[in-house]
Amino acid sequence: MDKVDGELNELESFLQRILNDPLISRLLPSSSLTRIQLETLIIHFLLDENAGREVQYSLKGLLRFSRSARGRKPRFARGVTKGAFRRVLEQACRNVVKSIYTLILLGYIGLLDTPNLAPYIELSNFISSYRERLGLEYGDPSPHLKKLEEQLVQLVDEYAKPFMVAGKF
Repeated sequence: MDKVDGELNELESFLQRILNDPLISRLLPSSSLTRIQLETLIIHFLLDENAGREVQYSLKGLLRFSRSARGRKPRFARGVTKGAFRRVLEQACRNVVKSIYTLILLGYIGLLDTPNLAPYIELSNFISSYRERLGLEYGDPSPHLKKLEEQLVQLVDEYAKPFMVAGKF
């Protein structure tokens, strides 16, 4: 059981590094996912990928932090039931699929046609570069990394701006 606890602690630490990433903290509130849904997606897909096989929902549920009824403070217990994990996973996947269909729909009607996708592809490459740099730097982010983060947030805001009504989301 000690080996399982050690692996869970390692995965939990990895998950917390991702969820506490400053760029994720800035992008998540404007996304179609809640923090719990993002946490669930990360656990579901990355755990299967790292294990090289499909991991049982009961084990995945152990990695999720239990939340109080209001969802604000973690309880001292680790984990949620596999049913709760699966329900949140279904909600998150439904939101992701809706986002994909929305992008395709916007492209189809000409609001995001192929020539206009070039900046988004550039942004995607910029984000990949940021992630690589982030992986190389441990501890406090360097001023260069903070500057990259600010540039990324500004670019995302700039690309989202045409779809904001009266500058609000």
